[in-house]
Amino acid sequence: MKKRDKQTKRGALLQATPAPAAEPAQSGGSFYAELLEFAVSLANKLQACGAETYRVEDTITRIVKAYGVERVDAFVIPNSIMASLETDDGQILTKIRRLMGSDTVLDGIERYSTLCRRICTERPDMATARKLLRETEGSVCRYNLFVYYLSTFLIGFGFGAFFGGGILEMLAAGLCGLAIGASQKFMGRLHANAFFSSFVCSFILGFLANALAAIGVGRDANITVIGAIMILVPGFLFTNSLRDVIYGDTMSGLNRLVQVLIIAVALVIGTSAGVTLARQLFPNIASGLVPNEYSIALQCLAGAVGTLGFGLMFNLHGRGIPFALLGSIISWVVCSLCTHAGMSEPIGYLFAAVASALYAEIMARIRKCPATSYLMCALVPLIPGGGIYFTVDFIRRGMLTEAYNKGMTTAMIAGAVAIGVLLVSTVLRMWGVWQRGRKTKKA
Repeated sequence: MKKRDKQTKRGALLQATPAPAAEPAQSGGSFYAELLEFAVSLANKLQACGAETYRVEDTITRIVKAYGVERVDAFVIPNSIMASLETDDGQILTKIRRLMGSDTVLDGIERYSTLCRRICTERPDMATARKLLRETEGSVCRYNLFVYYLSTFLIGFGFGAFFGGGILEMLAAGLCGLAIGASQKFMGRLHANAFFSSFVCSFILGFLANALAAIGVGRDANITVIGAIMILVPGFLFTNSLRDVIYGDTMSGLNRLVQVLIIAVALVIGTSAGVTLARQLFPNIASGLVPNEYSIALQCLAGAVGTLGFGLMFNLHGRGIPFALLGSIISWVVCSLCTHAGMSEPIGYLFAAVASALYAEIMARIRKCPATSYLMCALVPLIPGGGIYFTVDFIRRGMLTEAYNKGMTTAMIAGAVAIGVLLVSTVLRMWGVWQRGRKTKKA
């Protein structure tokens, strides 16, 4: 009797959707298989654009449940998706999808998330849904090669000033950013792994920054390296790994954390080798000079320039760009005010991350798009690029105690940023669950 009622409810739902008459007439297994295939395909597109683990899993769950299937499970780790559902007659269908490569395409995350909401609202037949997915895939915007190289220059140029460099350090960091961008493109064409690619790029950065300082382009090679190394620092990856672990996606978080450690080791070896070689060839290179003390306004402006570079690199498009840059200014203002108030660095970064996450969530609700774009841009000034570089430099010089202390401080800052973001997202999710529960009771 329960099974018949369940099937009746299922049929009523299919008739209520805008699907053509032929759709409900499909065999149950065929429809369920197509539904699971579509949900996994859309989630796979999101994962390829760099979406968070919870967003990929939630996409599968929401789409399948929108068509009346309550028993659905999704398990996602970087580069892999596993999903299953149970049909009305108790049959278990499973789909596994492996992702061979991914990139950060914020425009893709926004468009595929919008498509997910549309599918859940309209519940079209599977043929129409697949057509919409193909159209969305074709509409995702990616910048051309010129904009890519412009983004790498802006990152180095902006953060060269952000960390206290003068105009020559800014120019040198921008040139090093261009060199890193070209190296990454070349390594990508050769399908080099993350370790080797990071090693080559960091070696070129360490050598080129010191070579430019030797010929007078920049008074301090360290500032040049710190500005340009922001391109290579796995700050987002580290923050997301901690978020995954704290949120409960342990396997995904540990996977990302291993990637962070691999890249960090490559940066240590590559940068140390490049700097050592350059200083043997150019023994009169100046280093350790006191950076310029800029006002908060100038630091915010420099950080916004660097953030714009990251936004372009991550394919952020449309009218949301100015709002994303505003988020980076807000985060650094909060961090600076907390530091000037006498708070420790990790606490200041914690409050800045909370402010960034709140701003991103507010903008996401105002503009009806994922908070990811605004959050990533707002967190850019909080990436501890300087801490990571000086940890590497202390290791290169054999100052292990100083390296340990700096490394622990840097890890605490990254952890504080992850916790701040997680606190906001967790509270808002709990609020959403409570609101949905109230609506259900009233209905």
